[in-house]
Amino acid sequence: MKFPALSPTAWVTAKTVFSQVFAILLFAIQAPVLGPRAFGLISIVMVFVGFCEVVLGEAVSEALISIRKIEPRHFDTMNTLIVLVSIVCGLAAFGGAAAAARVFGDAELAPILRTMALLPVISSLAAAPTAATKREMQFRPLALRSMASLLIGGVVGLILTLTGFGVWALVWQALVTRLIATIVLWLAVPLRLGFGFSADSFRELWRYALPTLLSRTLSWGSGQFPRLIFGLYLGPTDLGLFGLASRLCDILLDVTLVPRYVVARVELRQFAGDSHRLEAAARQVLINMSGLAFPLCVGGAAVAPTLFHAWLDARWYGGIIPAELMMLLSIPFVTQYCAGAMLLAFNQQSSEAWLSLVQTVVTLVLVIAFAPFGLIAATTAFALRPLLSLPLSVRVVRQRCAVSARLFYEAQRPTLMAAVVMGVVVTGVRLALQPWLPSVVLLPVLVALGAGCYALLMSMLLPDFLRQFLARFGAR
Repeated sequence: MKFPALSPTAWVTAKTVFSQVFAILLFAIQAPVLGPRAFGLISIVMVFVGFCEVVLGEAVSEALISIRKIEPRHFDTMNTLIVLVSIVCGLAAFGGAAAAARVFGDAELAPILRTMALLPVISSLAAAPTAATKREMQFRPLALRSMASLLIGGVVGLILTLTGFGVWALVWQALVTRLIATIVLWLAVPLRLGFGFSADSFRELWRYALPTLLSRTLSWGSGQFPRLIFGLYLGPTDLGLFGLASRLCDILLDVTLVPRYVVARVELRQFAGDSHRLEAAARQVLINMSGLAFPLCVGGAAVAPTLFHAWLDARWYGGIIPAELMMLLSIPFVTQYCAGAMLLAFNQQSSEAWLSLVQTVVTLVLVIAFAPFGLIAATTAFALRPLLSLPLSVRVVRQRCAVSARLFYEAQRPTLMAAVVMGVVVTGVRLALQPWLPSVVLLPVLVALGAGCYALLMSMLLPDFLRQFLARFGAR
């Protein structure tokens, strides 16, 4: 089967858009059936078993990408190490399942955690081929394996949901998705699955892997440890509401920022010795990121009440305000993602790790301080973390990459202005019409109004960006 010749960014974007749209459709069916408690339990489990998938996998991938002259021995060494560590993590999760169930006061947590202890080993096997495809800017295999695995795993999860398996539908959905993803990726890349150990290769890789491992551990911890704290203070149901709010935020970031970040991390390497071209390239990255992220963050917050009432039942309404807070306070992530891409492009993994440490400390302090005061206070504290660490990120990039702080603010100002005006208009119309129109009718009206308003404003503030965006979809 032939696929269209798309750019690396387009493949990553296609994968991300498919993943998130499919996840939304799947969640739209599963959420009313399973309720917030089931998703809260899975959130707790993923804190324990997700470390290998997120942290170890990305550290391995980053190290293999950073090596200038790669050889098979590098891949074999990393395969061996990550599989061994993943086995240890899986055994730890399996052995600690009963204790975790007692701590969180839910007996069903133990068998779920034991079953999902298989995930670390399954996910670890995908690290080497993932790095190989990224090195060569071949993002098509990554996109295809992600879409295929999500589709198959989602169908399995949906069937189990509708046939009364409860939270176990989400468990098997996760396992099938990761297993299919790993198999499809190995079939799609010209890389053999080998194991071995080379001391020289390990030393080369460790130089890049260590700071990235620290950075990803801290980044993962800043996102996952609050879930543990919320689960302890608030219980699985409120954790499920928080999980929905953070999931909506993650969807926005994954669709608008992650694809450009993944490609920019590699593309920006060519400008390491040319500050003028680097600033121009970074400005374009910021415009592209903010031009998509800001309207979705602001517009998403503006329509969130209507979305919840059109989509979910009353069990989920407690997540409306947390969702609005999470989306609005995601705006600083544009700067954070662009800064991270530049630091990695300059092989400044240690600087990125230091930034992650600061962000993690800030997050934990805020969450621990505010979690006892309820879901709204805890969500606000969690959502503030990118805003509080924003000045430090800009300063580090200015020092390490010779990029001026003014660039970050000037590049994003027009898109932020357009998004804020659009958000005010949409909110005003929502408040005026919601007593008269049912939510299922009002929601598409607000979405169309927001899209039209933002396009009009962008045609005046950044016409080149709007033309380029429309051209991607074949507009004339």
